Amino acid sequence: MAEKKKKEEPAAEGKGGGGKLKLIIVIVSVLLILGAGGGAAYYFLVFDKAAETTEEGAEASKPEEEAQPTEPDSPEATAPASLQDPVIYYALEPITVNITAPGSVRFLRVNITIATRNERVVAAVEKHLPMIRNDLLSHLSSQDSAALNTAEGKDKLREELHSMISAALTRSAEPSDIVNVLFTDFVMQ
Repeated sequence: MAEKKKKEEPAAEGKGGGGKLKLIIVIVSVLLILGAGGGAAYYFLVFDKAAETTEEGAEASKPEEEAQPTEPDSPEATAPASLQDPVIYYALEPITVNITAPGSVRFLRVNITIATRNERVVAAVEKHLPMIRNDLLSHLSSQDSAALNTAEGKDKLREELHSMISAALTRSAEPSDIVNVLFTDFVMQ
């Protein structure tokens, strides 16, 4: 019987060692999670406030005329964006049309993205989206499938859509400085 107790004691010690290892893993995990949460809180609270104070300081150093927002009808509001402004991409909803031109292709689905450096252009496109989509649908449905199968045909179509959208915005007395019109999806079937 004494031999059985001696054999059982090492087994009991092995179980206790595994429990200690699990406890250490849990403690380390909790510390890592708390550290990550504290780091995230520091980043969002301290860096955001530092960025805001930097921006406020830059605005305060501008003359009063520049710091005041411009009115939409003023010439400054309609001035084109500079080349240093970041490009803004605005994706239109997919457009699917029947192609009425002769050929084996009957459907064309296009996803169009407009690239601009002026936020007011995006607002104008959203405002006049029904008119723009109408013009796009009419133009796309009259395309020749054979011409669209070539890279030159797609480039020509992009240029035509660029000028159509710019013309529609100009007719509506909206800013129309579009950098590019991009196809993000182009499927003919």
